[in-house]
Amino acid sequence: MKLLLLLALFTSLAGCAGLPEPRVYVLSPGSNATSMVRDNAGRMVVEVRRVLIPDHLDTTRIMLGTVGNQIKASETGVWGERLSSGLTQALAAALARRVPAAVIVARPPDIRPAVQVMVEVTALRCGGGGCAMTAQWTIPRPGDATHPPRPTATAQGRFLAHGEGNEDAAAAIAIGGAVEQLAAQIATRL
Repeated sequence: MKLLLLLALFTSLAGCAGLPEPRVYVLSPGSNATSMVRDNAGRMVVEVRRVLIPDHLDTTRIMLGTVGNQIKASETGVWGERLSSGLTQALAAALARRVPAAVIVARPPDIRPAVQVMVEVTALRCGGGGCAMTAQWTIPRPGDATHPPRPTATAQGRFLAHGEGNEDAAAAIAIGGAVEQLAAQIATRL
């Protein structure tokens, strides 16, 4: 019993004397985001599938690059959601701004989408106020009972962006900028 009380006291004191609460970051929907209501009747539905990223990055911890192949978790900031979810939402928002004639969704829609966008981020490294993201994307043509889906567009690219502020804020801004560049490339294929 004494051991449990001592452990509880130690845990309480460690929490009080520890580092300040980390700041929570989300990927921005972009500076030119607008709010509008539209009639979706007759518009093409585009489903952005969950963005795939390397397992070591798909966390709520902000991972920053160091020297060589090392990465470290930020001690001052965290993502508000798993990074793959944040990337998916940010990409859908960026595509919605670029392709206003379509309904862009980041979850499976109630109706069969006309197009799906599948993205895999193969590398993402942030540090020094910027980030480098390498991604490949495929836009398959939906199949039917007799024809399987087949790619109508497949491409890959490397996107570089910079951000300002502390290291965590700069990483969030830079990743958002890289997602905007990716969306611009994908939009040309929709």
